[in-house]
Amino acid sequence: MTDADFVRVPNFLAHDELRPGQDEMIEAAHEAFAGSGSHLAAAPTGIGKTAAALSAALDVAAMSPNRRIIFFLTGRQSQHRIVVETVREINSRRPSEQRKIGLVDLVGQQSMCIDEIRFEFSSLFSRLCAEKRSNRKCIPYLQESDGLQLKVLEDPLHVSELVEVARKYTQDGRAKPTCPWKVAREAASSADIVVCDYNHLFHDRVREASLKAMGIDLGEVILVVDEAHNLPNRITQGMKRVLTSDLILTARLELEEYVETLEEASDDAANLGTHRMRRTLAALERIRTDILAWMRVQSQALVKEDSDESRVPNSDLLEVLNSALQADLEATPLRLDEIAAILSEVRIEIDPDLDEDKDSASERLSELLNLLQRLGESSALALVFSHGVGDSPKVTTHLLDPGIVSGPIFDAVAGSLLMSGTLTPPEMYGELLALPKERHLTMREYPSPFLSDKRPVAAAAGVTSQYNRRGAQNTKKIRDHIHIILQETPGHVAVFAPSYALLNEIVGEEVWHGRRVLMEEPGWSKNRIDALLRDLEMARSAGERILLAGVYAAKLAEGIDYQRNLLDAVVCIGLPLAPPSEELNARKEYYEDRFGRERSYRWAVQQPAVNSVMQAMGRPIRKMGDRAFILLLEDRLLQPRFRRLLPENLNLLTCPDVDTTRRHVKRFFKRHPNPAVGTE
Repeated sequence: MTDADFVRVPNFLAHDELRPGQDEMIEAAHEAFAGSGSHLAAAPTGIGKTAAALSAALDVAAMSPNRRIIFFLTGRQSQHRIVVETVREINSRRPSEQRKIGLVDLVGQQSMCIDEIRFEFSSLFSRLCAEKRSNRKCIPYLQESDGLQLKVLEDPLHVSELVEVARKYTQDGRAKPTCPWKVAREAASSADIVVCDYNHLFHDRVREASLKAMGIDLGEVILVVDEAHNLPNRITQGMKRVLTSDLILTARLELEEYVETLEEASDDAANLGTHRMRRTLAALERIRTDILAWMRVQSQALVKEDSDESRVPNSDLLEVLNSALQADLEATPLRLDEIAAILSEVRIEIDPDLDEDKDSASERLSELLNLLQRLGESSALALVFSHGVGDSPKVTTHLLDPGIVSGPIFDAVAGSLLMSGTLTPPEMYGELLALPKERHLTMREYPSPFLSDKRPVAAAAGVTSQYNRRGAQNTKKIRDHIHIILQETPGHVAVFAPSYALLNEIVGEEVWHGRRVLMEEPGWSKNRIDALLRDLEMARSAGERILLAGVYAAKLAEGIDYQRNLLDAVVCIGLPLAPPSEELNARKEYYEDRFGRERSYRWAVQQPAVNSVMQAMGRPIRKMGDRAFILLLEDRLLQPRFRRLLPENLNLLTCPDVDTTRRHVKRFFKRHPNPAVGTE
């Protein structure tokens, strides 16, 4: 047998048979992990990408001579549960004499808390938690957790199950409620897999704290990033900061309160620590005075230009800040990073009724100054000044290059797999996230074995969300297509639009006979979403049909798994192209410099919009047996400039009129009249 004839048999499988394409994904991921490289997988729902990723990662970890821990990162708790269930399936197939795979599921500290402080406002919780732990007043945190850690590692638990087990934990017949967050973090060092949010590795402060507490080195991590199309935006949004004069004032008042508290507790009011804090107080006062004067000039320029916002050179703001620091009468003025370090030490009580931010003003200003110190001279950071009606003048930071944050992480880990159904095109995400090219780097778009039959996609001509083509006639055509879908579809139908305003105009102002309408609202909580899913289940059981209406990139279009084939059809209205803004202009300019003119507009504007539509299209198909009809009400997707942005293997049906739409829908549900049964 030659090397070419050798076929590697995966040792960690969740099912008896591999699905079409799954074996190829396992092999590609295995090569990436084994070669300390990266693989980008645009893998559609139903291919079994979670099982494939875990199979390859566990194989490589088992054969590695060095310690390896798999970090499975995902932004959705529903995906956490899928990972846990997959590992349980793998364990059920392992021989009794072999060790089971150990998994730790981890979310935010407050979400895992079992103390009464978990009900506090988020801006107050972390301080109360830190205070109770440091003063040894948190009984669950003080409990020894070795026995519970072993239980967690022996039997993978979803985070909600871990919280419940920890709350009811008993030892020697006595109740010993134990902190689930502590249990998870301490058990992680002995686990094979850690399931957590992106922030645990891609937020500097969280990563440093988490890995240190877990006793894990970044170089020991085999990294799997699920729904990886979200990672660039998560990184850039995580680096977004807002500077106002009120922020500086509030941070100064917090620091002053903190200094006074320290001085009252100390006999030596002139010690070095409080002296530097007093100097910082004076510096903040000068900074605020100078920032106010600078912002008045910027506001006058906006009024003169009749504009809402403007891009300001980074050097201008840095000059204002550094000039205020240089006015210090002492020989060596404080630097921005020193001011930031002092502000990060501030500990004060926050009134949640007055402050809705998660962090104190001191923490927010500290992070902003650190960001300016780190990237202020880089073109990857854009500063936008704005002054809306009734709003205070502000400067907002926009990170244009997520690769600055992610590149060093991917370079440090032992290997990585990035996967998503909409990781299209993979090379774009490889560039944006700065995956190391000197290492093994592969990418592939995997075909779906069933979508052309079980999820046909039709696009209507003559309808659009393009602003200059909107009007009564366009709206009527869109509604006519939706009416046809509703008439011919036996179950629930979801409709997604680019904005709440357009959604309300098209769906909210129309009567939909025979349908109960559920309209998404901004800021829906997890509890509201869970209630909605239960409502959909109960309505289907009762024979009631629902029209579900949501917005691209919001909760209903991207953050939910509609299991058990809850949706029979999805209608996608228009394209959610980003509106003109100074941030978008800065991003296009930066992309042009880095990636070239041809890619600039495509990657900054067009592809994100198309990928949002693709995410919405994928909502009804969550497993192999699911079926649904998809209708795109946007004729620009039939044009070459946008058609080329869709996956190559997506075959679009064209609907020139509503009669054609009716024929396609009718024929589809005649072939597939019933939703899939079960969750597998």
